[in-house]
Amino acid sequence: MPKGHGGQTCAEAIGASFAPGEVVSWSELSRRVKKLGSWVDETIWQNQMSLIVNLPPAHHHWANSRPFLFLRGDGQYEIYDERKHPKAIEGSSSQPNHVPQRAGSVGG
Repeated sequence: MPKGHGGQTCAEAIGASFAPGEVVSWSELSRRVKKLGSWVDETIWQNQMSLIVNLPPAHHHWANSRPFLFLRGDGQYEIYDERKHPKAIEGSSSQPNHVPQRAGSVGG
């Protein structure tokens, strides 16, 4: 699988695309991730789905993924925070993970 310009995975680039507490649309997230590597929309989309804490079918399809994104009711995304968001659904094969370390802010 291709790596980003800094050697990170697509999942790591997704995590690095958020500032603390930031809410981001799919189009903005995709734009930011593309700045970090040469991934195509399908790759970004598949990785993003695998990283959503509150998308139970994804936990079975991507059983080895470590989710850290929260999909809001308005269709935007933010980093999952167990103090703020509902608990992950019991019995899922993946538990929420912490966001990969950020190399630097991509937002702006």
